[in-house]
Amino acid sequence: MNEHLLKAASTMQPREGDDKTPIPSLRTYFRTRSAIILHLTNGTLQINFFEDHTKIILCPIKGAVTYIDEKRNFRTYKMTSLVKNGCRPDLANRLRYARNMIQKLLVNKASAMKTATSSSSSTAVGSHPSSQTAAA
Repeated sequence: MNEHLLKAASTMQPREGDDKTPIPSLRTYFRTRSAIILHLTNGTLQINFFEDHTKIILCPIKGAVTYIDEKRNFRTYKMTSLVKNGCRPDLANRLRYARNMIQKLLVNKASAMKTATSSSSSTAVGSHPSSQTAAA
């Protein structure tokens, strides 16, 4: 695996501004029966599929999707190009799966925000133990 990483990185050249861009870190991850989903702090979503070892990486910053197939060949597509021209059925299936996982992330985020808001508002209403002692 290290050889593959070194080989892939050998052709990369630093770009202007790269030194000012914070390195993304893992915000959250979860497993399903089909894949592991990794959500990074820069919004990138990577999905590693268990059955065939394919991967899909969605980058909202570049508006791009990278697909790594079973033979470890990878291609990057602009989202606008996929919308305009379509894509292979295997990539389309993985993009649908990715959409469902994004919806799951959004639902979890919304419920977490709702829980945080309701717990802070209940404290403000007077459920704090010290306010109950004063009333007694």
